[in-house]
Amino acid sequence: MKKLIQILNAGMFVTITSILSVSASSALQAEEQKNPDVFATVNGSPLSMNLYHFLLGSREEETMARQAYDDGFDAQMHRRQTAEDLVMTELLAQHAKRSGMHEIERVKVELAMAQKTLLAQIFVKRQMDMIEIDESEIRAYYDQQTEQAMYRFMIWQTPGQDRATEVLSALKAGNDAGVSEQDVIETPWLRGSDISAEVNEIVRVLDVNEFAEQPVFQDGVWKVVQVIDKQVMAKQDYEEQRDIIRAELVHQKLDEKLEELASEASIVFNQEHANQPMK
Repeated sequence: MKKLIQILNAGMFVTITSILSVSASSALQAEEQKNPDVFATVNGSPLSMNLYHFLLGSREEETMARQAYDDGFDAQMHRRQTAEDLVMTELLAQHAKRSGMHEIERVKVELAMAQKTLLAQIFVKRQMDMIEIDESEIRAYYDQQTEQAMYRFMIWQTPGQDRATEVLSALKAGNDAGVSEQDVIETPWLRGSDISAEVNEIVRVLDVNEFAEQPVFQDGVWKVVQVIDKQVMAKQDYEEQRDIIRAELVHQKLDEKLEELASEASIVFNQEHANQPMK
């Protein structure tokens, strides 16, 4: 939803002239006298107060952030800028319709996709708002967490298990393993959560420069793994982790809900089109 809202914040609106500001203000005052539910009229088309309040609310996070670090932040100017942006959005939309853009097939597709995307995002947000997380769930999740570790690895890749075992033995003995340079990988820093659970169980007990006792089969190849650097971070206090854990649990339950919806749906692809390359 944020990406859609950012369209309204694009740089084109920064160039709105003071004339537009005055006309928007005048239109607002005139319409308020006639109908308090109308924010402004643009070429005879009314803009509702709901639209203005929606746009203002969508920028609330940005507003709060700016107020926190910008002592010179002008709330009244911010509201005026929001009004100008709304009026310019309506004006541009009107010109787009007059030029027939809404009848262009590509534009119709984009509008249809934007509508579906927005509805889906609103649905997801409401589902998240409905998810309740008990304090006991947060505590249980916290208690299951261990200290966090980060690793850097050297990895030698081979196609067969026997060859991987030979490489491991040679490396442990300090000998040349005879593996080509393209089959040797030095990784960047990786968190324990970035590593598959089974591999994490193996490497978490290793010290720096130690090798995993056995080659690991992963991604279709056998890997000899050596820890070349390691950092262990102490577990943070519960209160520091509480909000983070709650957000994680909300997303977990949301994923479960979305998987349930997908499993209950009847989805049939037209294979003739699904298998064709994009043009």
